[in-house]
Amino acid sequence: MLLTVKQIKPETKDVFSLIFEKPKDFSFYAGQYLTYELPVLDPNGNTRPFTISASPTEGFLMLSTKYGLSPFKEALVQLKSGDSITTSHPAGTFILDELTPAVFIAGGIGITPFRSMLKYALDEKLSTPITLIYSNSDNNFLFKKELENWKQDLPNLIIIYHNSTQNGHLTKLPTTNYQLPIYYLAGPPKMVSSFEQILIQHGVDKTNIRYDKFTGYL
Repeated sequence: MLLTVKQIKPETKDVFSLIFEKPKDFSFYAGQYLTYELPVLDPNGNTRPFTISASPTEGFLMLSTKYGLSPFKEALVQLKSGDSITTSHPAGTFILDELTPAVFIAGGIGITPFRSMLKYALDEKLSTPITLIYSNSDNNFLFKKELENWKQDLPNLIIIYHNSTQNGHLTKLPTTNYQLPIYYLAGPPKMVSSFEQILIQHGVDKTNIRYDKFTGYL
């Protein structure tokens, strides 16, 4: 499948987004990803999977990722409006259960699938209780302005921001009712594995823990 670039958008000092035209009849679930291919010689290969950070309800597709020094990332950031890129079809099972209360735990760039899910929840007017716990190494929280705007129209949404440089690594959740929601974990593998163990130790069934490990940003 070919996607056409509409815009490249700097997000923070570390992150940029590529916005693509949405093909006719293209459908996916919030939280899924695409695998992108570029004609580059890269020791790590010429493909990378990236979450679709746009919602299925939006009229465009979006890839949001960190800047990098690999040949793949250098070619990716050099794309311009009108260029095309080859991708797979949507894949992945890290998707939102619309009827069950949810706790999203995001580490850094792991916010991308939750941007998709929250915009979907907003546009579909879901009443499902959602708590987003968003940990980052500084106060440059990706998509924060959007998240704060959406929260005004999503009374069922609670957002907790955590600066790990100032406050240390997040090691516990601000809740005592561990049994009720589904937990969605996205971020660096070490963070995701750590929180999976914390939840299991609190009696959360493994079937109520879903995760997306971001294994690298090269």
